[in-house]
Parts: sequence; structure tokens; C-alpha cells
Amino acid sequence: MTRAPHSAQAAGFSLVEALIAAALLLIISLGLIPLFARSIVDNTTGADSTQATNHGKTQLEELIQTPFGGQGVTVPVGAEMAETRESWAQGDPEEVGDADEGWWPGQPSDKGTVLWERVTRVRQYSISDLDDGKLDNPLPGGTQASAVQLKEIEVELENPKRQSILRGGSGGGANRSELTLRMIKAF
Repeated sequence: MTRAPHSAQAAGFSLVEALIAAALLLIISLGLIPLFARSIVDNTTGADSTQATNHGKTQLEELIQTPFGGQGVTVPVGAEMAETRESWAQGDPEEVGDADEGWWPGQPSDKGTVLWERVTRVRQYSISDLDDGKLDNPLPGGTQASAVQLKEIEVELENPKRQSILRGGSGGGANRSELTLRMIKAF
């Protein structure tokens, strides 16, 4: 019994067909690479936003627990507002629990990489300032305590190392605040 030779069609893929299939896969893969790159950028931005929000909320929670006339929510005599500037320094990224990691006054240059800058502002108002629906007439520091019924606490966070592509361009937008949280503390 003799066997009939196999036809060319049943032999499998030819080299040309394999090259065409590989070229199609390459074209499809090249179209997906920007999607993966964008997802990496979006994930990093989301992680940064979450970290900034947590740092801002922590500051607000600390100040909401402070007594109404306590340190941290008191406007200095003659000033329109109290302002505190702090920076979050990473310290040594290779060392767990590095003593240089944390919030420091101003912009420290000896604590490692500064990841976040936080400005906390406190303004004080009379309850009658809400008559027009807006808080727009802050009382100066040193105002009699009985005249102050509301304090606005504003926490602004900024990442000084942020690249311009994530900040909406270069130039004037590069100094834009990343996140601002506000809260009203009542007497």
C-alpha cells in the first residue's frame, strides 16, 4: 500500500505567512505600548494625589482637634492670617525609619529629597461675615476673642519635583498648587 504525497496546503505555515503574522502582531503591539505608558503615568499621578490628600487631611485633622484659641490656629496680632510653611523630606530611601524623614519647617536642604511642600493658612471671621454668604472680611489677629466665631483653615500642598508634562505644561503652570483643602472651624 502506497501513500499519496501530502499537498502543499496541508504542510503548515510558510515562511511568508509567518512573517506576515509577526508583522501584524508587531503593529498591534506598537499600538498598545502608549496605553501601557499612559497607565504607568496615571498610576503614579494617582499615588501622588493620594499621598498629598492624606498629608493635607492629617494636617486638617490635627488642627480641628486643637482648641479654638490654641497654638496653630491663632492669628498673630495685627496679621490678617497665620501662615506655616513645611516640607516633607524623604531622608535616605535606603534606610527604613530614617530620622531625616518627615515634616520640617521651611525647605530643609540637609534632610534628603523634598517630596511635598505644605502651606497652612488660618484666617478668623465673625459669624456676621456670613450674612452675604461669603467669608470675605477676615478679622486681624489681636481682635477680641468674643468677636471671633469662625476660623478658616486652608492647607495647600505642592510637589516641587513634579515634571511639567504632568502639570499642564511649562512656564506659569509649573508653580500651580497641586491640592488645596479648606475647612471652617466654629467656636
